[in-house]
Amino acid sequence: MATGFRATATQRLSHVGHVVAPERTNRRWLRCATLAFALAAAVAGGYAWRERATPALEVPAASALEVRALRDQIEQGRLAQRLSQARGTELERQIDTLNQQLAETQEQLAFFRKAREGRRQP
Repeated sequence: MATGFRATATQRLSHVGHVVAPERTNRRWLRCATLAFALAAAVAGGYAWRERATPALEVPAASALEVRALRDQIEQGRLAQRLSQARGTELERQIDTLNQQLAETQEQLAFFRKAREGRRQP
């Protein structure tokens, strides 16, 4: 009796394939798409509900006198800011001048001290 590894003609003819249940396919993509659709619908519904539930704020209109007064205050604030910047610039210039004079005075003082010590040494 031969026990070969090759199938014989009888084995090939008698082989019948039985299908008990269809092969399960992976439907993960369908689950992901359904989940994404449900999430998008929930976000859109929440946004629409929020827009409908939140009333729009109504700002009372300001009169022309109030607007003019506010503009005048803004202009005065701008002028005060420019004035303070100009004062700051002037003070910085004055400080630079004083620092320069101080350096010159210190140089003169050092010169006089050396000259006085030079006279004492002989």
